[in-house]
Amino acid sequence: MRPAIDAIPAVSLSKKQLKRLLDGARPLDAWERYRALNDAIDEAYDLIDVNNREARFALILLGGLNACVVLAATRSEFLAAMEAQQRTWTGTLLAIYAVVAVFFLFEAIKALRPGKFRPDLGDWAADSADYPKRVRYYEDVVLRDVQSHWRAWREVHVEQLNSELAIQLHSLCRKNAVTRSSLRRLYTGLRIMTVLITALLALFVYGAWN
Repeated sequence: MRPAIDAIPAVSLSKKQLKRLLDGARPLDAWERYRALNDAIDEAYDLIDVNNREARFALILLGGLNACVVLAATRSEFLAAMEAQQRTWTGTLLAIYAVVAVFFLFEAIKALRPGKFRPDLGDWAADSADYPKRVRYYEDVVLRDVQSHWRAWREVHVEQLNSELAIQLHSLCRKNAVTRSSLRRLYTGLRIMTVLITALLALFVYGAWN
């Protein structure tokens, strides 16, 4: 049996509530996109700062581990207390450690070096209304003289500026993706180096006690 129409509760929305409901479902206008893109770019730069701090912290840990290995390897009494087979194992571990340390030092440099990710615009038609005017990115700015750069700013439209912001955000996200990948490998390398140092210390202690 179908319910009576009077039994269905009526939902009345005020004009303010209805406007808010409809406003949340509409596309952003040009200036809202501009502000949202700027916020996203600020977040991308914040992540770059976080990545740099994590890379510098990893370098500090790397330097501390290397200092421990150098101090232990230069103590002649440790090597003198070892048997020939133990010295062979120690030399092998030191060689492996050196290779691993150099490899992950390059990973740290890769994570910290300034990235260069020029966008690939593909088949974006240069005569389209939203084609970027290239007035923000420094490598594009220095290709013009001062007057032509100012003229470009006088002719740029909001959608062209938004497209350039979107391209800049895409490039920053690509840089962050590469940096995060390098950082993951770098911290994996620190764990490997810690295991190698533990094995070296075990050999030194075993040789000293025997």
